[in-house]
Amino acid sequence: MGARPGDRPAAEDYAEAWVVLDADDGRELARLDLECVASGSHQLSHPDSGHLGLCVGMGQDGIGLYWARWDGSRLHDVRLEEDGERILTDVHPGREAYLTVQHDGWDVQLHGLDGTLLAEGAPLPSDDPDEPACWDWYCGFVDPRTVLASTLDFDDDNGAHWLLDAATLTPRTAVSYPAGRTPGYARPLGDGTWLTFDDRTGLLQRWSAPNVD
Repeated sequence: MGARPGDRPAAEDYAEAWVVLDADDGRELARLDLECVASGSHQLSHPDSGHLGLCVGMGQDGIGLYWARWDGSRLHDVRLEEDGERILTDVHPGREAYLTVQHDGWDVQLHGLDGTLLAEGAPLPSDDPDEPACWDWYCGFVDPRTVLASTLDFDDDNGAHWLLDAATLTPRTAVSYPAGRTPGYARPLGDGTWLTFDDRTGLLQRWSAPNVD
C-alpha cells in the first residue's frame, strides 16, 4: 500500500489504496482504491503465478484479505475474502496455494489461489478444557511438504513449534530444540529451514529438520 507524495488529502477525500510502483524509478504503474481504513498491512507475492496477496488489519472492523494478479500493466482478477477474520501468513513455495490463520488462533487453513479451502488444522487439545489451545499468528512453509506453526502465545512456559503436514495440516511432531526450550517465534523460509530470534540471548538462529527429533 502506498500514496503519491504531495499535499495531505482532506479527510473526506482520503482513501486507502493498493499501489504498484516501478522498482527502478518509483513511478506509479497501477492503483486500486480500497474500501477500508488500515491500522497495519502486509503483502505477499506468489513466486510463480503473478498473484499478490494484501492483508489489511482494520482493528475492530476485522481483516481485509485481498488477492489480485499483476500482468505487467494492471491489477486484475481482484478478489476480497469474505470471512474477515483470517490473517495471511505465507504462500506455498511450489503450488498455487496460501496459508491463513484465524484471528483468534483456532485453526490454520490452506487455500487455493481461487479461495478454495484445501485443508484445515487445529492445535492439539490442551489439558484444560476451559482454555482451548490456539495457534499464534506466525506460521509458514518450511518446505513444500511441511508447515511450521506455534503455540507460544497460548502457553508462555510450554508453548512449542509444531511441524504440520502441508497437504492436510495435521500436526506431525513438536520441535525439540537443543536448549530444551522453544527459542521464540519462527519465520519459515520455504527452503527447508526457518529462523528464530531468542529474546533471552539476543541470537538470531537458523534451523533445519535434522535439528529436531
